[in-house]
Amino acid sequence: MTQDAGRVAAKRINDHVELVHADHPDVVLNVPRLDWEAFTAAVKSGAFDLETLNRQAEESLA
Repeated sequence: MTQDAGRVAAKRINDHVELVHADHPDVVLNVPRLDWEAFTAAVKSGAFDLETLNRQAEESLA
């Protein structure tokens, strides 16, 4: 996991969890609550890198 991972806020909304990075508050990742455990396991293992979200956000803004 990158050092920026601590700057991600998670907010549970009914059937999903919204993840918002402090540097890109307009980019929201929605994770279904049923997939939350698998998602956090993937982040912890390095299979899903939160830095990928930063790159995608920058590319979409460009």
